Amino acid sequence: MGRFSELEKLRIETDFESAGYAKIENLVSAGAVAELVAAYDDIIEGRVSCGEFDRNLGGLTRQVMMPHLCHPAFAENEAIRNAQEIAGGLIRKPGPELFFSMLIFKPPGHPHETPWHQDMAYSGKPFTAAGSRLPNHAVAQFWLALNDVDEEMGCMEFIPGVQNQPMPEHLVASGKPDDEGRLLAMAHPSRDLDLSRAVKCPLKAGSATVHGYATPHFTGPNRSQTSGRRAFIFSFANLDAFSSIADQRGEWSQRPQPAGAP
Repeated sequence: MGRFSELEKLRIETDFESAGYAKIENLVSAGAVAELVAAYDDIIEGRVSCGEFDRNLGGLTRQVMMPHLCHPAFAENEAIRNAQEIAGGLIRKPGPELFFSMLIFKPPGHPHETPWHQDMAYSGKPFTAAGSRLPNHAVAQFWLALNDVDEEMGCMEFIPGVQNQPMPEHLVASGKPDDEGRLLAMAHPSRDLDLSRAVKCPLKAGSATVHGYATPHFTGPNRSQTSGRRAFIFSFANLDAFSSIADQRGEWSQRPQPAGAP
């Protein structure tokens, strides 16, 4: 028997389809959280090296790409197993396999936000062209809290119901345009989004959000002076759906640096 009832899976699929994201309480048990926290801290504190995959996003925020390649705890765990139950229905592809994983760490007092953006912008260099469309079911990206996360600590925020609209203009907010670790942001979030409709998603440790690559989202600084914010992010993809932006991704070497980029 699976982790989720059919009714709960239907609720998550409905929210994902209509709002572009869903909140999932208790994706994993306390024991699984403890195991992942121990593995997370092994990497963050340098006991396990992820080499070039360990970097700072935009030179600002600690980001470890593909931790499942350097620590076995992130390759197979309760979070991935439970998320697989849900992901097939979200991306319309039965039996999905892990597509991507990442750790983002904001220590106590970390002053940097992760600005409003859509993940599909990262599909091109320096960014996917404005006006592009990507079916929101192309990717289901899970954001698992490994400690309690509230607004003060920089919880996820979403703008619901706009995931089917053309992608607004993005720019390189920090870092070099040709760098895989560049930080992207919407160029005009207050113009292109109704920020008054932003929904904040505080989470208890072991709970998660899941969103599509076309869903605008944001996280603020970690203003807590005592608690670090640990996030384990991983996704499942329907690669066939990416064909819709295959000719719209751009090529950084053929594009001028966007206005406002460093």
